[in-house]
Amino acid sequence: MWILSFLPDSLLHFVILCILGGGVGLYIAGMFINFLPGLKPYKEPVRILSTFLCVAGVYFYGSYATEMEWRAKVEAVQAKLAVAEAKSQEVVTVIKEKIVWKTKVIHDTQVVVQEKIIHDAAVIDAQCKVPQIAIDDLNAAARDPAREVKGDKK
Repeated sequence: MWILSFLPDSLLHFVILCILGGGVGLYIAGMFINFLPGLKPYKEPVRILSTFLCVAGVYFYGSYATEMEWRAKVEAVQAKLAVAEAKSQEVVTVIKEKIVWKTKVIHDTQVVVQEKIIHDAAVIDAQCKVPQIAIDDLNAAARDPAREVKGDKK
């Protein structure tokens, strides 16, 4: 049946309707064969053939309708997928911007904390006790600067 996907839909629909119409036409012609004495021997084969064509036409028409319904569903899902992909690209852009921003804030804070530790190293090494300034420097290094900039206090 996949080979039929290469044919235009209108041509396929036309062929199916011709099969169905041919079956109905032959069935009606088979009814009039009784009135023609020379064609009476062909009455039963014509009726069998017309019945076969009618059944095949109805079957093909149902298959065609189902195929078109599935194609419509696939197109609808593909449209939704395209919209979802566009939204996901926007979200990815926002996430990338947030990651770059957080990385920049963390890097800048690390540089400031490292400079404070270097500046306060003389005070820290001057005594054997751990002065309050060293504790403050270490606490500043342990903070998440991205959260503090946003205002989250967790």
